[in-house]
Amino acid sequence: MRMGNGVLPPEMLGEIFNLSLPDTPSVFSRRSLIDLCLVCKDWRDAAHLDGRLWAGINLEFTSKTQPFCYSKALVWIKRSGGRPKSLAIVTACRNFTINNCASATCSASNRALAQFLTQVPALEHLSLEVKAAQCFRNLCASMKHYSEQLDSSPRSLDSSEFPVKSLSLHVGLFTPQDPSHAGYMFESLPAVSDLQLEFPAIHPDGGHHPILFASVLGPSITVPAGRLLSPNILEPITRLSMGCNSPLRDIAAVVEPCINIKELTLDLHGFYSHGFEDHLVRQRGISLPKVCILQLRNIAPVSLDILNFLRLQSISELDVKFGSLGMVYRQILDTQYHTEPWEMFVRKHAGTLRILRMEDVDVPDAQRLSMIPANLPLLEHLVLDRVYFNTDIFHYWSSTPPTEEEGGMWFPRLKSLELLRLRTDFDPDEVFAYLRTRRPFHEEITGIGEERAVRLVFHGPPDSIQHLVMTYDPAGSRGLGRTREYSGEVLGIARALRRGGILVSLGPKFIGR
Repeated sequence: MRMGNGVLPPEMLGEIFNLSLPDTPSVFSRRSLIDLCLVCKDWRDAAHLDGRLWAGINLEFTSKTQPFCYSKALVWIKRSGGRPKSLAIVTACRNFTINNCASATCSASNRALAQFLTQVPALEHLSLEVKAAQCFRNLCASMKHYSEQLDSSPRSLDSSEFPVKSLSLHVGLFTPQDPSHAGYMFESLPAVSDLQLEFPAIHPDGGHHPILFASVLGPSITVPAGRLLSPNILEPITRLSMGCNSPLRDIAAVVEPCINIKELTLDLHGFYSHGFEDHLVRQRGISLPKVCILQLRNIAPVSLDILNFLRLQSISELDVKFGSLGMVYRQILDTQYHTEPWEMFVRKHAGTLRILRMEDVDVPDAQRLSMIPANLPLLEHLVLDRVYFNTDIFHYWSSTPPTEEEGGMWFPRLKSLELLRLRTDFDPDEVFAYLRTRRPFHEEITGIGEERAVRLVFHGPPDSIQHLVMTYDPAGSRGLGRTREYSGEVLGIARALRRGGILVSLGPKFIGR
């Protein structure tokens, strides 16, 4: 690849390589990178100079004897230089039985893996997926054994000295031996401030009460949530992401010790419990005074009262992704949402909330004003992604502004409005009419003859909104994504908004089925 009489600069080649290779550093992307290096010396040198290409490795081990050249992997990741490094490891344990995960057969006991982890440079992020908690212990024992052979200080993943800033731990299942395990399932982990946890799924016991973190092997295997992680792991955490379809009492047992947490993400996998014990926990709640960012994932709209369970003092960012349940409950079951907890939560944090994101929910007309609240004086970013709602809410915002004492305008500090993956029958006219009322304008004709021109005259100061994005969902389109033009009025207002300093981005308007 040449430019004029010379080769493209290495920096430009590095950018091209980064854009062309897959984001995930899997075995396929590694092969693609090696193929690029084999093209010519210039390409190889350019690739070696760009540390981003070498900063991540994904590994999967299916057996203890699986061949793995750890020295080559070390050379690979060290080429990234001082760039943040990431490592993802999956131990599949194909020979695993429900009664045993012996070190002699566990893929996590792979000697080459232990050699690699005891010598790997400091990591920005480590993602570890194990079949069972015993696999994690096997890996730690293997690392300590190899470290002792090198006459070096023991280096293990159950030590706070392991050099990593962020850890993701995914446990596939619990075994019959786990409930009788002495102490905590995980006594110690690297000293990270960012921890992501994914625990086994639970299953109903006789169709009535959920089992505490029961494994997929059967409802008889239980592990009390309070014995999963020791407090010395949880207390330093400032960012916690937890995925499990567990009762609230189990969530409380894990989250409550995180006294320094500032950012909390809960993925409920659509589960919701109405058991008596959960009712008591819900009434008591858990206090997390330092949390300022709350993210909820895969939460059923009918279970929004989890917001009452979380006793938070001031939230600056609320991000709720309902997932498929956000659509199913409305379209199939025609369920009316209980929005009181949502209204109370948003009202409580209206004085601090700056970012609100909602995704994957079909909002009933009766709840549109409560689900998409407008009385948020400090809100700066509003993102509605695949949120189906009646557009007359914009007419309401235009026709019923708050009093001057209340600010005189809904969303007075809004900087960015993103309406993403809209339904194909969504009418943009109301949106643009609303934006026009925020800063009215009119056209004036100046000059005569050839000097005649149309000039926009804006009323009042510039709007706080700086960016508008609208996209339609191609999944609901007819045929091969057929599109149609926006109305002349919409395009005219869009041009005026751009001249007024607003960045307006309009995606294709797909024709519905």
